[in-house]
Formats: sequence, C-alpha cells, structure tokens
Amino acid sequence: MLSTTLAACAHRAAEPPPAPEPVVVVRTVKETPPAELLRCPVAPLGLPASGDFTLPADWRAGITRLARSRGDVADQLGRLIAWHTGRECGGSGGAPPG
Repeated sequence: MLSTTLAACAHRAAEPPPAPEPVVVVRTVKETPPAELLRCPVAPLGLPASGDFTLPADWRAGITRLARSRGDVADQLGRLIAWHTGRECGGSGGAPPG
C-alpha cells in the first residue's frame, strides 16, 4: 500500500532558524557645508525711486509677491547659515561676519 504524507500535516521537530541580526550602516557626514553654501545672500538694489512710470495693479501686485518671496528665501537662507556657523548674516550680504 502506498503512503502519502501531506506537507501541511507533517509535524516539524525543529524550530525555524533565528532572524538575522539587523545591519547597522554608519555613514560619515561632513558637518560643515561647502563655503559657497555658507555665503550670505546679497540683497539686490531694487527699482529706482524716481521716474514717471505707472504699473498696472496686477503687475504691481505680482512684483510685490516676487519681492516678498525673495525676501523670505533670503531670510531662510540667513537662518540656515547662522545655524551652521553660529553667526548672523549682515544686511549687506556676502560672508558671515566674524
């Protein structure tokens, strides 16, 4: 007579092998960014105060949004530079004082 044993019905006498130990990856990170990333942003001169030119309201609003956005980005960059160097950027831009 033939004997058939199904794999699902078989009893395992041995425990499965233990899970492998987690692998720890150590990566050395350079703590100070390159010098060109630590340069304070230079503020642009802006538009001349004199002149006879009238901008349409939508253009004036767009220019105002761009100027505020540029100022926000420059402030954020200044804070990042101060966080890395410990020195605040001056109002004129360029290298952090010190």
